[in-house]
Amino acid sequence: MSGRSQPKLPKKTVRIDAGDYYMRTVTAADASDRWAAWMADPEAVAMLNAPAQTLTKVQVADYIKSFDQRAHMLIGIFATAGDTLLGFLRVDIDPALGRFLVSMLIGEPEYRNKGVTNAITVPFRDYFFETLGLKVMLATALSHNKAIIHYLIRSGWHLDRTIPRHVKSHGDGAMLDLCFFSQTREAWRAWKQANLPAGAQPPPP
Repeated sequence: MSGRSQPKLPKKTVRIDAGDYYMRTVTAADASDRWAAWMADPEAVAMLNAPAQTLTKVQVADYIKSFDQRAHMLIGIFATAGDTLLGFLRVDIDPALGRFLVSMLIGEPEYRNKGVTNAITVPFRDYFFETLGLKVMLATALSHNKAIIHYLIRSGWHLDRTIPRHVKSHGDGAMLDLCFFSQTREAWRAWKQANLPAGAQPPPP
C-alpha cells in the first residue's frame, strides 16, 4: 500500500449476496474453534504459505478486531443454507490510488474446489469496482499454485510479472516464485461483457 497520507475511508458493513453463498463483514462474534483449526490444516497453510499453528478462539477474535473495516477489511464467506462460515477474504484498500489487494482462504475442506470461488466472483468484484468505485484489483499467487492461477487468468486477471525465488516456504525453507496479478475496472467490465450473458455466473473450471 502507498506510504502517502491516505484519505479517510468510512467504516463499512458489507453484505454481498451470491446465490448459494454470501459475503459479509465478520466480527469477533464469528470467531470459533473451527476457524482456529484452519491455520493448523496443512492444505490451508500451504495455500497461504503460512506457518502451521494452533490458534485459540480468542486469538481468532483478536485477529478479526485488528481490521478497521475501512482500508483493511475482513469479509467472511458463508453458505446461505445453514449460515456456515466457509472462509474469508482479506481486502486492503489504497484509496489514494483507487486500488485494492485481495487474498482468500476457503477454510472448510469439504468446500474447496467445489465452485465457491466461481459463485462469489461476479458479486464480489462488482461490489468493489462498481459500488465502491475502485479502479484496480491486485493479487499474488505462488507459481506452483496452478489451480488459483488458472482461475485468475480464466476470470480476466492479467499476469504482470513473476519474481523467481521471491518468497521463502514456511514448509521446507525453499525459495518460491511469486506471481503478481492485476485487473482494472475496465478490464473487468470487458470480461463480463465477453463471458457472461444475461447475468450468468462464471463457467465452472
